[in-house]
Amino acid sequence: MLKKKQATFSFADEAMQHAERRWETHWLKKVQELIDWTPFRRKLNRLYSEDEGRPAWPPDLLFRCLLLAEWNGLSDAQLEEALAFRFDYRRFAGIELTAEVPDATTFVVFRERIRPIREKLLEIMNTQLERKGYQVHKSVAVDASLVEAHSKPKRSSDNDEPKGGDPDGSWRGFPSKKKKNDEGEEEVSRRPALFGYKLHASVSTGTGFVSEIKVTTAKEHEVNHGEDLLRDETEVAYMDKGYTGMQVVLKERGIRNGIQKKARRGHPLTERDIERNKRITKVRRIVESIFGCWKQWYRWRKTRYMGLIRNELASEITAIAWNIKRLYRLECCQSA
Repeated sequence: MLKKKQATFSFADEAMQHAERRWETHWLKKVQELIDWTPFRRKLNRLYSEDEGRPAWPPDLLFRCLLLAEWNGLSDAQLEEALAFRFDYRRFAGIELTAEVPDATTFVVFRERIRPIREKLLEIMNTQLERKGYQVHKSVAVDASLVEAHSKPKRSSDNDEPKGGDPDGSWRGFPSKKKKNDEGEEEVSRRPALFGYKLHASVSTGTGFVSEIKVTTAKEHEVNHGEDLLRDETEVAYMDKGYTGMQVVLKERGIRNGIQKKARRGHPLTERDIERNKRITKVRRIVESIFGCWKQWYRWRKTRYMGLIRNELASEITAIAWNIKRLYRLECCQSA
């Protein structure tokens, strides 16, 4: 009598079944179903030729990979390694379990390719949010935050001092603060020099979605770019005292003035002005909390790339990742 061969159930089969069960309740699966990826796919596919060049990775697949890197603080090399080993990353990106994964260089090339449409991608995301009933542009808080550059400033050939540098120029014009050192002696605390960029953002006051994002050099004043962060749909804008010069712009565009009052020499703030500033602070602090989250969890303590244009693209992708994660929390976490 011939011996029948019995089917064996390996550890790998058990692990795969366990991963499939976990995937059904995974937050990435909910995000995958929550977002309509078709508009992104259409916009990204236009950057590729249908009949020229070698077959490329699906652009929407690479775009989802970049989102994974944002949410998990991964470099391109780390993202490649994570995709090779993590089941949930593969499922979210749309990579077959037996297929190879994109290498780190592929992500670099992909970023260069999508640079011309970086603003359109955030617009697609925010259009979806508005269709779901969320206000993104109507009431916004506007602010800017300094970000240290990825590189060091150039140094002169004569000495080791930064080129073009009055070392005290970084704090001149800012009020000095007094503090006590370890010996209990009083000393003046001055703002340290910063070589970098400035991250400008307008954020929906009700939901915390990023409406507009912009990156400039650190030396540029935020008031020069405040108007770029406002949309035609904006009805009210909340800003700190640094945007006092935008009052005329808001009036011309029919946007309600939410700029904090600023005291002048011989014209101190009245109690009414102080109370108004406090009310505005409670509304506009949401944009400061987002800057804090970006620097803590989205690697924005220092810029990741060399050059303004690359960092502008990075800010757009971070904004999209932030809005998607924010939508997931509003739609799935609160309802649960």
